[in-house]
This record gives sequence, structure tokens and C-alpha cells, in this order.
Amino acid sequence: MLSFSTPIEKTKITNLAIGRFDGMHLGHFELFKHLDGNGALFVITKEEKEVLTPKDFRANVVNFPLIFCDFEKIKDYKGEDFLKFLKQEIPKLEKIIVGYDFKFGKERKCSAKDIQSLCDINTIIVDEFKIQNKSVHTSMIKTLLKEAKVQEAKNFLGRFYNIQANIIKGQGIGAKELFATLNLYTKDFFLPKDGVYATLIKIENKSYQSVSFIGIRSTDKNFALETHILDEKFTNTNAKSVELSFIDYIRTNKKFNDLALLKAQINKDISKAKEILGKLNER
Repeated sequence: MLSFSTPIEKTKITNLAIGRFDGMHLGHFELFKHLDGNGALFVITKEEKEVLTPKDFRANVVNFPLIFCDFEKIKDYKGEDFLKFLKQEIPKLEKIIVGYDFKFGKERKCSAKDIQSLCDINTIIVDEFKIQNKSVHTSMIKTLLKEAKVQEAKNFLGRFYNIQANIIKGQGIGAKELFATLNLYTKDFFLPKDGVYATLIKIENKSYQSVSFIGIRSTDKNFALETHILDEKFTNTNAKSVELSFIDYIRTNKKFNDLALLKAQINKDISKAKEILGKLNER
């Protein structure tokens, strides 16, 4: 029923932060502050696409072990049954940390305030977390990304929004007539608004400055996620996957019927990306 991000001894865990943690944003990190060296995240997962931090990727964001529990397995548990299940799985559990809006039990009938009375485990309920008087929620961060406000999203995530993607075979037009790009594919991650971005791409644990395109290509009218690496010394890679961080939005997509015009625009995008990324340490 449970799966783990790393091999752990359940008997060593004494405190849990419980939630979906599908955004891994600063609001969640307010909960994690209450965990100690014997703490772990108890992550309730649901089947869904286009999330900010898919299941295994959460482990890249925190240093605590992650325990994954499928919502379908526990959705019919009454509140006391869910807590009994927790105590059976984590026998030395002494402390539970949840957010103010945490609900559990069948039909979400129990609230955070019910935990301690139902199972007599010390419970910390973390208040609503706000930045600039705005509540920090995953849905709000997604809205910012869909508006290409990646800098604002960073303020609530505590990091630049990044995704993991597989390298796939492309058209071959870019390397021959335009600029060489890595063609990327991701099925799990939420993508920002279509357009051109200044980005950082991590390949085999090394980061490169880059400019990335999301949207319908002018060349073949297909959807694409492409990245051009700005380092002229970069050569082809045998890596199968990369991490891509969105630093800032450059422009909306345009339609080009002429490769020369497209190439001229890409040159402008490259110059703008270099300008943005050159100031990265100032951000």
C-alpha cells in the first residue's frame, strides 16, 4: 500500500508531515520546519497529469524521506481508521504536522483539529501561509505559470519552476538551417504558457544557459518543447533526460512563413536570453 522515495526503516520515523504536497511550495515548507531528523513526508497521491511536482520528483526538492500512499487505498477509511492505519505503518509515530485546511476520513468528514482527539498523537496545525498578503496555493502558482509570470511563481515556490523531460528525436531542420535544439517531451509536468523563455538546462548534473520554446512550431505546425543551449562548447549528449528551469519569459509565439525571418527572431531571442541569464546572480 505504501511506497518510498528511498529505503528507510519505518521504526525510526517519529514525526510526519501529511498532505498531497503536489506543488512543493513555500506553504508546504512551513510544515516541514516542524520535522526533525526522524521526520518524513506522508504524501497522499492521486492519479493526475500536469502537476508541478510529480511523485518521484518531489524527492529532488526536499531532504526528508517520502512515503507515498495512494488515495484510492484509503478513501473509504473513517477518520479513526486512517489514524489507526498510520500508527500501524509508523509504529513509533509521536507527532503529526498538517496544514490548517487538512481534511481526512471518508468524504473528508474530519479536520485537522480532530487528529489529536481521535488518536492522542501530538498534532501541530500550521496556519495559512501568505506572501505579499496572498495565500500560497498550488492552483495559484499554476495560474501564474499559465500567465507566463515565472518570476512571481518563483516567489511562492522558493525556487525557479523546473521540470524533468525526456530527449526525443526532432525534425532535424533546426541543426541544418536554424539553430540546434534539444527536443523534449514530458507527460507529467505542468507547462507554463506557450512562448519563448530564458532557461537553465541541467544535463548529467551540469547546468547550461539556454533559450526554450513551448508551442506550435512554424516549421511543421506541431506542438513542441525545444531548447537551444547557448554554450558554444556544448556538444551532443547521450543523456536520455534533462531538467529545465524557467527563469524568465521573453515573448509570445509568432507565426513565421519564412525561415530567414524565423532565424532573425531566434537571434533576438538568444540575445535577450543572454541578457537575462547574465543578471541571474542579481535575482
